[in-house]
Amino acid sequence: MSRKSFTHFRKLYPECSRKDLEDLIGAIKGDKYWLVDPDHEDAIYIVALTKANIPKANGLQAKATHLKRVIVVAEAARFSRRGRVLMAVRSGSNYIAKSVITWPAFLRMMGDDSLTIYKMLTDGSIPPFVNSRNVSTIVHVAREKTIS
Repeated sequence: MSRKSFTHFRKLYPECSRKDLEDLIGAIKGDKYWLVDPDHEDAIYIVALTKANIPKANGLQAKATHLKRVIVVAEAARFSRRGRVLMAVRSGSNYIAKSVITWPAFLRMMGDDSLTIYKMLTDGSIPPFVNSRNVSTIVHVAREKTIS
């Protein structure tokens, strides 16, 4: 783990523990991705490696783990930064990132009902940017949908 990388992410996510930041750096180095729901392979979480700033037809292009290049919709592109998580959905042969999530919010969403979050993503009810402040609303809605 590079000291420079750790310092960068410590400034970006001061509320995260050392282990959480090491997990983020490990995910970047290991080129990781996660399925939003294990039963559906058309929606994944990936870690952004760059800002989305290259114009493409459906949005802006960014580099990310696993896919190497991904299109980020214009509404979410301004939030794309190194170390943030992108929620990407398959569109034909490519993936399009519809939402950008901070690492602490991602860790919280991973522990919740994955099927409901997948449905919310495909319905378009997840906002373009999810952080620690609004993740509780999403988790609360997901739990309500699970109960009913």
